[in-house]
Amino acid sequence: MKLHYLPLLLLTTVGLHVSALSLQNAEQIALQDDPGQKIYQAKQASLIAQGKSSATLADPMIKFGLANMPTNNFSLDSDPMTQMTFGVSQQFSRGNTLDITKEGFTLQSEVAVYQGLNRRLLVKKTVRDLWFDILFIEKSVQLVTENRRLFNSFYQDLASQFTLGLVENEDLISAEIELGLLDEKLDKLNQQSLTYRHLLSEWIGELAYQSFQTSPPTWPDTLAYINRNKLLDTQHYEELREHPKVKALAQSILVASSQIKLVQQDYKPSFKVELGYGKRLSEDDNGDLRSDLVSGFVTMDIPLFTEQRQDQKVISAQQNKGQKQAEHRLLVRQLNAQLNAEIVRYQQLIARQHRYRDSLLKQANEHAEVLEQSYQSNTRPFQDVIQAYIHKLNLSIEYQKLYFDGWKSLSKIRYFQAL
Repeated sequence: MKLHYLPLLLLTTVGLHVSALSLQNAEQIALQDDPGQKIYQAKQASLIAQGKSSATLADPMIKFGLANMPTNNFSLDSDPMTQMTFGVSQQFSRGNTLDITKEGFTLQSEVAVYQGLNRRLLVKKTVRDLWFDILFIEKSVQLVTENRRLFNSFYQDLASQFTLGLVENEDLISAEIELGLLDEKLDKLNQQSLTYRHLLSEWIGELAYQSFQTSPPTWPDTLAYINRNKLLDTQHYEELREHPKVKALAQSILVASSQIKLVQQDYKPSFKVELGYGKRLSEDDNGDLRSDLVSGFVTMDIPLFTEQRQDQKVISAQQNKGQKQAEHRLLVRQLNAQLNAEIVRYQQLIARQHRYRDSLLKQANEHAEVLEQSYQSNTRPFQDVIQAYIHKLNLSIEYQKLYFDGWKSLSKIRYFQAL
Protein backbone atom coordinates (compact mmCIF):
# COMPACT_ATOMS: atom_id res chain seq x y z
CA MET A 1 0.00 0.00 0.00
CA LYS A 2 1.24 3.47 -0.86
CA LEU A 3 2.05 5.60 2.19
CA HIS A 4 -0.02 8.57 0.99
CA TYR A 5 -3.14 6.39 1.09
CA LEU A 6 -2.69 5.79 4.83
CA PRO A 7 -4.41 9.03 6.03
CA LEU A 8 -7.38 8.31 3.79
CA LEU A 9 -7.60 4.77 5.14
CA LEU A 10 -7.60 6.16 8.67
CA LEU A 11 -10.32 8.63 7.73
CA THR A 12 -12.42 5.83 6.31
CA THR A 13 -11.89 3.71 9.42
CA VAL A 14 -12.86 6.59 11.71
CA GLY A 15 -15.94 7.29 9.63
CA LEU A 16 -17.16 3.73 10.20
CA HIS A 17 -17.33 4.30 13.94
CA VAL A 18 -18.50 7.92 14.06
CA SER A 19 -21.85 9.17 12.86
CA ALA A 20 -21.65 11.36 9.77
CA LEU A 21 -21.26 15.05 10.56
CA SER A 22 -23.91 17.41 9.21
CA LEU A 23 -23.16 20.83 7.76
CA GLN A 24 -25.37 22.54 10.34
CA ASN A 25 -23.47 20.91 13.21
CA ALA A 26 -20.16 21.86 11.63
CA GLU A 27 -21.27 25.50 11.43
CA GLN A 28 -22.34 25.50 15.08
CA ILE A 29 -19.05 23.96 16.20
CA ALA A 30 -17.06 26.49 14.18
CA LEU A 31 -18.99 29.40 15.69
CA GLN A 32 -18.67 28.10 19.24
CA ASP A 33 -14.90 27.59 18.95
CA ASP A 34 -14.13 30.72 16.93
CA PRO A 35 -11.54 32.79 18.83
CA GLY A 36 -12.33 35.75 16.59
CA GLN A 37 -15.56 36.30 18.51
CA LYS A 38 -13.59 36.87 21.70
CA ILE A 39 -11.67 39.64 19.92
CA TYR A 40 -14.83 41.63 19.25
CA GLN A 41 -16.30 40.83 22.66
CA ALA A 42 -13.14 42.10 24.35
CA LYS A 43 -13.12 45.16 22.09
CA GLN A 44 -16.73 45.94 23.00
CA ALA A 45 -16.08 45.53 26.72
CA SER A 46 -12.97 47.71 26.47
CA LEU A 47 -14.84 50.53 24.74
CA ILE A 48 -17.68 50.41 27.26
CA ALA A 49 -15.16 50.62 30.11
CA GLN A 50 -13.42 53.56 28.41
CA GLY A 51 -16.78 55.29 28.09
CA LYS A 52 -17.49 54.94 31.79
CA SER A 53 -14.02 56.17 32.64
CA SER A 54 -14.27 59.18 30.36
CA ALA A 55 -17.64 60.22 31.83
CA THR A 56 -16.11 61.17 35.18
CA LEU A 57 -14.43 64.40 36.22
CA ALA A 58 -10.69 64.56 36.55
CA ASP A 59 -9.34 63.60 39.97
CA PRO A 60 -9.14 66.57 42.37
CA MET A 61 -5.69 67.96 43.15
CA ILE A 62 -4.46 68.52 46.72
CA LYS A 63 -1.68 70.99 47.56
CA PHE A 64 0.48 71.24 50.71
CA GLY A 65 3.29 73.73 51.28
CA LEU A 66 4.85 76.75 52.94
CA ALA A 67 4.32 80.29 51.71
CA ASN A 68 6.24 83.52 52.29
CA MET A 69 9.01 82.08 54.45
CA PRO A 70 11.72 84.71 55.22
CA THR A 71 15.10 83.80 53.83
CA ASN A 72 17.14 85.60 56.50
CA ASN A 73 16.21 83.24 59.32
CA PHE A 74 13.80 80.68 57.79
CA SER A 75 11.54 81.10 60.80
CA LEU A 76 7.87 80.08 60.61
CA ASP A 77 6.65 82.59 63.26
CA SER A 78 8.74 85.69 62.72
CA ASP A 79 6.97 87.13 59.67
CA PRO A 80 3.19 87.72 59.63
CA MET A 81 3.00 86.63 55.98
CA THR A 82 4.51 83.18 56.56
CA GLN A 83 1.92 80.43 56.52
CA MET A 84 1.44 76.71 56.08
CA THR A 85 -0.94 76.23 53.17
CA PHE A 86 -3.37 73.52 52.20
CA GLY A 87 -5.34 73.65 48.96
CA VAL A 88 -7.68 71.58 46.79
CA SER A 89 -8.58 72.17 43.15
CA GLN A 90 -11.00 70.60 40.70
CA GLN A 91 -10.95 70.83 36.88
CA PHE A 92 -14.31 70.92 35.07
CA SER A 93 -14.56 69.93 31.41
CA ARG A 94 -16.00 72.09 28.67
CA GLY A 95 -19.76 72.01 28.19
CA ASN A 96 -21.14 68.48 27.80
CA THR A 97 -17.78 66.96 26.93
CA LEU A 98 -18.10 64.12 29.44
CA ASP A 99 -21.54 62.95 28.32
CA ILE A 100 -20.69 63.24 24.63
CA THR A 101 -17.44 61.34 25.09
CA LYS A 102 -19.25 58.51 26.85
CA GLU A 103 -21.83 58.46 24.08
CA GLY A 104 -19.05 58.20 21.49
CA PHE A 105 -17.48 55.18 23.18
CA THR A 106 -20.87 53.51 23.48
CA LEU A 107 -21.46 53.98 19.77
CA GLN A 108 -18.01 52.56 19.00
CA SER A 109 -18.78 49.50 21.12
CA GLU A 110 -21.84 48.84 18.96
CA VAL A 111 -19.60 48.93 15.88
CA ALA A 112 -17.67 46.04 17.45
CA VAL A 113 -20.95 44.14 17.89
CA TYR A 114 -21.78 44.39 14.19
CA GLN A 115 -18.23 43.47 13.25
CA GLY A 116 -18.59 40.35 15.38
CA LEU A 117 -21.86 39.46 13.63
CA ASN A 118 -20.21 39.87 10.24
CA ARG A 119 -17.39 37.64 11.44
CA ARG A 120 -19.96 34.93 12.25
CA LEU A 121 -21.36 35.14 8.72
CA LEU A 122 -17.87 34.84 7.22
CA VAL A 123 -17.08 31.82 9.40
CA LYS A 124 -20.24 30.05 8.27
CA LYS A 125 -19.52 30.86 4.63
CA THR A 126 -15.95 29.54 4.92
CA VAL A 127 -17.12 26.29 6.52
CA ARG A 128 -19.79 25.84 3.85
CA ASP A 129 -17.38 26.44 0.97
CA LEU A 130 -14.84 23.95 2.33
CA TRP A 131 -17.64 21.47 3.02
CA PHE A 132 -18.86 21.59 -0.59
CA ASP A 133 -15.29 21.39 -1.91
CA ILE A 134 -14.71 18.21 0.10
CA LEU A 135 -17.99 16.64 -1.04
CA PHE A 136 -17.12 17.46 -4.66
CA ILE A 137 -13.74 15.78 -4.33
CA GLU A 138 -15.29 12.70 -2.70
CA LYS A 139 -17.89 12.45 -5.46
CA SER A 140 -15.13 12.79 -8.06
CA VAL A 141 -13.15 10.03 -6.35
CA GLN A 142 -16.22 7.82 -6.50
CA LEU A 143 -16.65 8.47 -10.25
CA VAL A 144 -12.97 7.87 -11.02
CA THR A 145 -12.96 4.69 -8.93
CA GLU A 146 -15.96 3.34 -10.82
CA ASN A 147 -14.29 4.09 -14.15
CA ARG A 148 -11.05 2.52 -12.99
CA ARG A 149 -12.98 -0.62 -12.11
CA LEU A 150 -14.49 -0.60 -15.61
CA PHE A 151 -11.13 0.02 -17.26
CA ASN A 152 -9.58 -2.75 -15.21
CA SER A 153 -12.21 -5.15 -16.52
CA PHE A 154 -11.35 -3.99 -20.04
CA TYR A 155 -7.70 -4.63 -19.31
CA GLN A 156 -8.36 -8.13 -17.98
CA ASP A 157 -10.40 -8.99 -21.07
CA LEU A 158 -7.72 -7.58 -23.35
CA ALA A 159 -5.01 -9.52 -21.52
CA SER A 160 -6.95 -12.76 -21.99
CA GLN A 161 -7.54 -12.03 -25.66
CA PHE A 162 -3.91 -11.01 -26.16
CA THR A 163 -2.68 -14.39 -24.88
CA LEU A 164 -4.93 -15.97 -27.50
CA GLY A 165 -3.62 -13.62 -30.18
CA LEU A 166 -7.00 -11.98 -30.74
CA VAL A 167 -5.99 -8.37 -30.05
CA GLU A 168 -2.98 -6.21 -30.74
CA ASN A 169 -0.41 -5.34 -28.11
CA GLU A 170 -1.22 -1.68 -28.78
CA ASP A 171 -4.69 -2.05 -27.21
CA LEU A 172 -3.24 -3.66 -24.11
CA ILE A 173 -0.68 -0.88 -23.72
CA SER A 174 -3.39 1.78 -24.16
CA ALA A 175 -5.44 0.16 -21.40
CA GLU A 176 -2.39 0.11 -19.09
CA ILE A 177 -1.71 3.79 -19.77
CA GLU A 178 -5.30 4.78 -19.00
CA LEU A 179 -5.25 2.76 -15.76
CA GLY A 180 -2.09 4.62 -14.74
CA LEU A 181 -3.67 7.97 -15.57
CA LEU A 182 -6.72 7.10 -13.49
CA ASP A 183 -4.45 6.17 -10.56
CA GLU A 184 -2.73 9.54 -10.94
CA LYS A 185 -6.10 11.30 -10.96
CA LEU A 186 -7.10 9.46 -7.79
CA ASP A 187 -3.86 10.45 -6.08
CA LYS A 188 -4.42 14.08 -7.03
CA LEU A 189 -8.03 14.06 -5.81
CA ASN A 190 -7.08 12.39 -2.52
CA GLN A 191 -4.39 15.00 -1.98
CA GLN A 192 -6.92 17.80 -2.61
CA SER A 193 -9.37 16.19 -0.20
CA LEU A 194 -6.78 16.12 2.58
CA THR A 195 -5.84 19.73 1.85
CA TYR A 196 -9.44 20.89 2.20
CA ARG A 197 -9.90 18.83 5.37
CA HIS A 198 -6.76 20.38 6.86
CA LEU A 199 -8.19 23.82 6.10
CA LEU A 200 -11.52 22.85 7.63
CA SER A 201 -9.79 21.57 10.77
CA GLU A 202 -8.98 25.20 11.60
CA TRP A 203 -12.68 25.65 12.32
CA ILE A 204 -13.94 22.28 13.61
CA GLY A 205 -10.78 20.51 14.73
CA GLU A 206 -10.46 16.74 14.37
CA LEU A 207 -14.06 16.45 13.23
CA ALA A 208 -12.87 17.64 9.82
CA TYR A 209 -11.40 14.16 9.21
CA GLN A 210 -14.56 12.12 9.76
CA SER A 211 -17.29 11.27 7.27
CA PHE A 212 -19.82 13.94 6.23
CA GLN A 213 -23.50 13.78 5.51
CA THR A 214 -23.95 14.03 1.76
CA SER A 215 -27.56 15.22 1.76
CA PRO A 216 -27.78 18.85 0.56
CA PRO A 217 -28.96 21.56 2.99
CA THR A 218 -32.44 23.01 2.76
CA TRP A 219 -32.33 26.74 2.20
CA PRO A 220 -35.88 27.58 1.07
CA ASP A 221 -35.60 31.21 2.18
CA THR A 222 -32.64 31.77 -0.13
CA LEU A 223 -34.27 29.98 -3.07
CA ALA A 224 -37.44 32.00 -2.56
CA TYR A 225 -35.41 35.20 -2.49
CA ILE A 226 -33.73 34.30 -5.79
CA ASN A 227 -37.07 33.53 -7.42
CA ARG A 228 -38.36 36.94 -6.36
CA ASN A 229 -35.38 38.65 -7.98
CA LYS A 230 -35.12 37.16 -11.45
CA LEU A 231 -34.78 40.50 -13.23
CA LEU A 232 -31.37 42.06 -13.78
CA ASP A 233 -30.26 45.16 -11.86
CA THR A 234 -32.60 44.44 -9.00
CA GLN A 235 -32.16 46.85 -6.12
CA HIS A 236 -31.43 45.12 -2.82
CA TYR A 237 -30.62 48.25 -0.83
CA GLU A 238 -33.34 47.75 1.76
CA GLU A 239 -32.20 44.22 2.58
CA LEU A 240 -28.50 45.06 2.47
CA ARG A 241 -28.87 47.93 4.95
CA GLU A 242 -29.64 45.24 7.55
CA HIS A 243 -26.37 43.42 6.85
CA PRO A 244 -23.94 43.59 9.81
CA LYS A 245 -21.12 44.88 7.61
CA VAL A 246 -23.31 47.74 6.40
CA LYS A 247 -24.71 48.42 9.86
CA ALA A 248 -21.18 48.61 11.28
CA LEU A 249 -20.37 51.34 8.78
CA ALA A 250 -23.69 53.09 9.46
CA GLN A 251 -22.80 53.02 13.13
CA SER A 252 -19.45 54.63 12.36
CA ILE A 253 -21.40 57.56 10.86
CA LEU A 254 -23.08 58.04 14.24
CA VAL A 255 -19.65 57.90 15.87
CA ALA A 256 -18.50 60.64 13.49
CA SER A 257 -21.57 62.73 14.35
CA SER A 258 -20.74 62.34 18.02
CA GLN A 259 -17.21 63.49 17.29
CA ILE A 260 -18.59 66.68 15.70
CA LYS A 261 -20.60 67.41 18.83
CA LEU A 262 -17.52 66.75 20.93
CA VAL A 263 -15.23 69.17 19.11
CA GLN A 264 -17.98 71.80 19.17
CA GLN A 265 -17.62 71.82 22.95
CA ASP A 266 -14.21 73.43 22.45
CA TYR A 267 -16.02 76.72 21.80
CA LYS A 268 -17.15 76.67 25.41
CA PRO A 269 -14.87 77.64 28.33
CA SER A 270 -13.44 75.19 30.81
CA PHE A 271 -13.30 75.94 34.55
CA LYS A 272 -11.00 75.20 37.38
CA VAL A 273 -12.00 75.85 41.00
CA GLU A 274 -9.35 76.19 43.72
CA LEU A 275 -9.79 76.54 47.49
CA GLY A 276 -6.89 77.23 49.83
CA TYR A 277 -6.32 77.49 53.58
CA GLY A 278 -3.29 79.18 55.16
CA LYS A 279 -2.23 78.52 58.74
CA ARG A 280 -0.14 81.37 60.24
CA LEU A 281 2.09 80.69 63.24
CA SER A 282 3.25 84.27 64.03
CA GLU A 283 1.79 86.41 66.83
CA ASP A 284 0.42 89.96 66.65
CA ASP A 285 1.46 92.84 68.91
CA ASN A 286 -0.80 91.57 71.67
CA GLY A 287 0.77 88.13 71.67
CA ASP A 288 -2.16 86.42 69.98
CA LEU A 289 -1.80 84.13 66.96
CA ARG A 290 -2.64 85.88 63.79
CA SER A 291 -5.84 84.80 62.03
CA ASP A 292 -5.61 82.10 59.40
CA LEU A 293 -6.26 82.86 55.74
CA VAL A 294 -8.73 81.39 53.28
CA SER A 295 -8.51 81.88 49.51
CA GLY A 296 -10.58 80.81 46.55
CA PHE A 297 -10.07 81.05 42.78
CA VAL A 298 -12.03 80.28 39.65
CA THR A 299 -9.86 79.89 36.55
CA MET A 300 -11.53 79.95 33.14
CA ASP A 301 -10.08 79.81 29.67
CA ILE A 302 -11.87 81.83 26.99
CA PRO A 303 -11.74 80.58 23.37
CA LEU A 304 -11.39 83.87 21.54
CA PHE A 305 -9.25 83.00 18.55
CA THR A 306 -10.99 79.97 17.04
CA GLU A 307 -10.04 80.11 13.37
CA GLN A 308 -6.86 78.05 13.65
CA ARG A 309 -7.96 75.59 16.31
CA GLN A 310 -11.64 75.06 17.10
CA ASP A 311 -12.86 75.84 13.58
CA GLN A 312 -10.34 73.47 12.05
CA LYS A 313 -11.30 70.67 14.43
CA VAL A 314 -14.95 71.04 13.45
CA ILE A 315 -14.07 71.05 9.74
CA SER A 316 -11.98 67.90 10.21
CA ALA A 317 -14.79 66.12 12.09
CA GLN A 318 -17.35 67.11 9.47
CA GLN A 319 -15.14 65.85 6.66
CA ASN A 320 -14.64 62.59 8.53
CA LYS A 321 -18.41 62.15 8.77
CA GLY A 322 -18.74 62.89 5.06
CA GLN A 323 -16.13 60.26 4.33
CA LYS A 324 -18.01 57.65 6.39
CA GLN A 325 -21.27 58.51 4.63
CA ALA A 326 -19.60 58.11 1.23
CA GLU A 327 -18.06 54.78 2.31
CA HIS A 328 -21.49 53.61 3.45
CA ARG A 329 -23.12 54.46 0.13
CA LEU A 330 -20.23 52.88 -1.77
CA LEU A 331 -20.41 49.67 0.28
CA VAL A 332 -24.16 49.28 -0.26
CA ARG A 333 -23.74 49.81 -4.00
CA GLN A 334 -20.89 47.30 -4.14
CA LEU A 335 -22.81 44.66 -2.20
CA ASN A 336 -25.89 45.26 -4.33
CA ALA A 337 -23.88 44.71 -7.53
CA GLN A 338 -22.17 41.62 -6.07
CA LEU A 339 -25.50 40.15 -4.99
CA ASN A 340 -27.03 40.74 -8.43
CA ALA A 341 -24.00 39.12 -10.06
CA GLU A 342 -24.19 36.11 -7.73
CA ILE A 343 -27.90 35.60 -8.38
CA VAL A 344 -27.25 35.63 -12.14
CA ARG A 345 -24.31 33.27 -11.67
CA TYR A 346 -26.47 30.85 -9.69
CA GLN A 347 -29.17 30.89 -12.35
CA GLN A 348 -26.59 30.21 -15.04
CA LEU A 349 -25.12 27.33 -13.01
CA ILE A 350 -28.59 25.79 -12.69
CA ALA A 351 -29.16 26.14 -16.44
CA ARG A 352 -25.82 24.47 -17.18
CA GLN A 353 -26.63 21.68 -14.72
CA HIS A 354 -29.86 20.99 -16.62
CA ARG A 355 -27.97 20.91 -19.92
CA TYR A 356 -25.46 18.41 -18.57
CA ARG A 357 -28.06 16.23 -16.85
CA ASP A 358 -30.70 16.25 -19.59
CA SER A 359 -28.47 16.20 -22.67
CA LEU A 360 -24.70 15.98 -22.49
CA LEU A 361 -24.38 13.12 -19.97
CA LYS A 362 -27.02 11.02 -21.69
CA GLN A 363 -25.39 11.55 -25.08
CA ALA A 364 -21.94 10.72 -23.71
CA ASN A 365 -23.25 7.53 -22.12
CA GLU A 366 -25.01 6.42 -25.31
CA HIS A 367 -21.91 7.25 -27.37
CA ALA A 368 -19.66 5.17 -25.13
CA GLU A 369 -22.04 2.19 -25.25
CA VAL A 370 -22.32 2.37 -29.04
CA LEU A 371 -18.53 2.48 -29.45
CA GLU A 372 -18.09 -0.42 -27.05
CA GLN A 373 -20.53 -2.50 -29.09
CA SER A 374 -18.76 -1.47 -32.30
CA TYR A 375 -15.41 -2.51 -30.84
CA GLN A 376 -16.79 -5.88 -29.83
CA SER A 377 -17.96 -6.34 -33.42
CA ASN A 378 -14.49 -5.28 -34.67
CA THR A 379 -15.76 -2.16 -36.47
CA ARG A 380 -14.12 0.49 -34.24
CA PRO A 381 -10.65 0.57 -32.60
CA PHE A 382 -10.27 0.12 -28.87
CA GLN A 383 -8.76 3.60 -28.52
CA ASP A 384 -12.11 5.12 -29.53
CA VAL A 385 -13.83 3.23 -26.70
CA ILE A 386 -11.25 4.47 -24.20
CA GLN A 387 -11.63 8.07 -25.30
CA ALA A 388 -15.42 7.85 -25.14
CA TYR A 389 -15.40 6.62 -21.55
CA ILE A 390 -12.78 9.21 -20.57
CA HIS A 391 -14.96 11.90 -22.13
CA LYS A 392 -17.97 10.59 -20.22
CA LEU A 393 -15.96 10.65 -16.96
CA ASN A 394 -14.81 14.21 -17.56
CA LEU A 395 -18.36 15.35 -18.25
CA SER A 396 -19.57 13.64 -15.08
CA ILE A 397 -16.91 15.39 -13.00
CA GLU A 398 -17.72 18.72 -14.66
CA TYR A 399 -21.38 18.21 -13.82
CA GLN A 400 -20.52 17.56 -10.18
CA LYS A 401 -18.40 20.72 -10.20
CA LEU A 402 -21.38 22.71 -11.48
CA TYR A 403 -23.61 21.07 -8.87
CA PHE A 404 -21.43 21.97 -5.90
CA ASP A 405 -20.57 25.38 -7.34
CA GLY A 406 -24.31 25.99 -7.27
CA TRP A 407 -24.39 25.29 -3.55
CA LYS A 408 -21.37 27.54 -2.99
CA SER A 409 -23.17 30.27 -4.91
CA LEU A 410 -26.20 29.84 -2.65
CA SER A 411 -23.87 30.06 0.34
CA LYS A 412 -22.55 33.40 -0.90
CA ILE A 413 -26.09 34.70 -1.43
CA ARG A 414 -26.92 33.67 2.12
CA TYR A 415 -23.97 35.75 3.30
CA PHE A 416 -25.54 38.78 1.61
CA GLN A 417 -28.84 37.84 3.29
CA ALA A 418 -27.01 37.71 6.65
CA LEU A 419 -28.07 34.05 7.10
